[in-house]
Amino acid sequence: MAAPASSQVPQPVAPASSSSGGRAGVLGALGVSAAAFRAAAVGGSRRTKRNVRGQRAAVALKAELVEREDIRNIAIIAHVDHGKTTMTDKMMGQCGDADSKKLASMDSDTIETERGITILAKNAALRYKGTKINIIDTPGHADFGGEVERILCMADGCLLLVDAQEGPMPQTKFVLRKAIELNKKVIVCINKVDKPAARSDWVLDATFDLFASLGADDETCDFPVCYASGVNGVASTEGPDKLAKDLKPLLDMIIEECPKPKVDADQDLQMLVANLDYDDYVGRICIGRVTSGSLKVGTEIGLMYGEDGAIRKAKIGKLWQFMDNDKIEVEEITAGDICAFSGMDDVTIGDTVVNPENPLPLPPIEIDEPTVVMEFGVNTSPFAAMLKESTKVTGSDLDKRLKKETMTNLALRVEPGSTSDTFKVKGRGTLQLGVLMENMRREGFEIMVGAPQVIYRDDPETGAKQEPYEEAVIEVPTDMQGIVMEEFQKKSALMKGMETGSMENSMILAFEIPTANLIGMQGKLLQRCRGQAVLNSRFSHWGDVQKGAVKLREKGSIVNIANGKASTYSLMNVMARGEAFIVPGDEVYEGMCIGIHNKESDMTCNITKEKAVNNTRAGGMGGPSVSKAGDAKTMSIDDFLGHMEMDEMLEITPGPLRLCKKNAKGLKSRK
Repeated sequence: MAAPASSQVPQPVAPASSSSGGRAGVLGALGVSAAAFRAAAVGGSRRTKRNVRGQRAAVALKAELVEREDIRNIAIIAHVDHGKTTMTDKMMGQCGDADSKKLASMDSDTIETERGITILAKNAALRYKGTKINIIDTPGHADFGGEVERILCMADGCLLLVDAQEGPMPQTKFVLRKAIELNKKVIVCINKVDKPAARSDWVLDATFDLFASLGADDETCDFPVCYASGVNGVASTEGPDKLAKDLKPLLDMIIEECPKPKVDADQDLQMLVANLDYDDYVGRICIGRVTSGSLKVGTEIGLMYGEDGAIRKAKIGKLWQFMDNDKIEVEEITAGDICAFSGMDDVTIGDTVVNPENPLPLPPIEIDEPTVVMEFGVNTSPFAAMLKESTKVTGSDLDKRLKKETMTNLALRVEPGSTSDTFKVKGRGTLQLGVLMENMRREGFEIMVGAPQVIYRDDPETGAKQEPYEEAVIEVPTDMQGIVMEEFQKKSALMKGMETGSMENSMILAFEIPTANLIGMQGKLLQRCRGQAVLNSRFSHWGDVQKGAVKLREKGSIVNIANGKASTYSLMNVMARGEAFIVPGDEVYEGMCIGIHNKESDMTCNITKEKAVNNTRAGGMGGPSVSKAGDAKTMSIDDFLGHMEMDEMLEITPGPLRLCKKNAKGLKSRK
């Protein structure tokens, strides 16, 4: 497996001697004695501390930085399903030993595997030609942008994967904009060149246009290019038709083009906590990149949040470096490397790990504000806590779980709700909140959630009320583009562009639409386009609130008005008016929504009513059968979030999902 811990710690290149006599010379040039510098760091007034911090910054700028030849830190960024995880797994498989080739995929989370997308940022590493390459796999969907923004802080460069058939897509723009804003060196890899409909030259031109449109400078626009097929594990720098037998051309490009980490071996400890993990045995685990200094097991460290944060002290319990998909325990990590350590419980993402005797805090990570809010509360259904899988049903359980989520998810905000057992949860979008609900459901939680609502804000300059807008891009068959345009016109969307799609006889349509009007659009397009429409969106900007009400949905709910079990007789009548969520024998309560009405308005019915028993033969028998579970319309959490109206709530349990009206008489009262 791994070599001994001591051999796993790469050492930085020795710094050249400074003509000014090192740190003491720099301090002397600034007119600050070393004793005064250290004394002011520990005590003194806030103004004195700020002056000293400014002097520290000057020292850091004047100090001579050295490059580590033995490490590269690179983040893989791409649109959803453009092959990030597959490419990472193949690179580790080709560089690792026999054991590492058997390691599981980086998409280790169950929901990630089911949906085929990366949700949680993960760290891995490989060794190639004597160089350790730290790899950070980032999410591709804008709803998980909080992961992208903080993870890019650990990398010196980025590997941008673009599908050779689809080209740059909305999330490509999102993650690339973040990389350019952080001045990261970008390497472009045109992936999936083995597709029959691949158009690598067009994708290369489109990618260059994207760089230019995002305001990249000339040097950034002159990006290196590699062509690859991640699933086959082959790449080339010469062209899509000259693929090598492995991924060595791509790995060589990473070694050559990715900037080497620049470190100051003499400066005190600095490490920005960019991610958190948890282990039942060692507790909370901090993950980040050591900017300067070093970390050693058993040494005392300090944690600060920003310049004015208080110093909290702790000792490093265990220290790990990353190799393949695993963590290897070591005794020391030096500047420039990415690591994980335990020993501190009072820590949040954005904290700086410092030397407590001479703290040098780094600026906290800045994250874009949430745009969608939903209310989470305990389950007040008559069927609450009836399942043996339901192990967490109280308000305190919900409070602890949401607080734990905010520790590792910077894009999430939790505030008190309208009652003591409810909470307002703010996020980037319904996909992010839907994934949180699904995780909680699988952990044994029972909760009630309200319909998603957009978050409004006041314009910082004019004070006018604003709402978030999204850029939505839809790829659809040519013969269905009229349907897409009709649906977006109903939602007051502004068409921004139209071009030929990546598939034959397909079109790509781009719209600017308020976030509130986009909720539920995914399911509607899939229904009207028979599953052939692909919708992607990202946050665009804050704009003026649109005048006039827009219909949230075109079909109402079928609402039950009695308690009991659903009967076959009543369900047969309901199926002529819409689609049912339930089958005969299912328990229902008053106010529960048991289906979708064909019309815009809601419809009430008594789904428990049985056929009258008499000797008269009724006409019209032999209608549709509803005796099988497959006859019920299957709705996921995402489907319900797109269908819900403001007067409805979704009951989420480890078993069934139930929609109900807020004023349902069957619900328990909330205090």
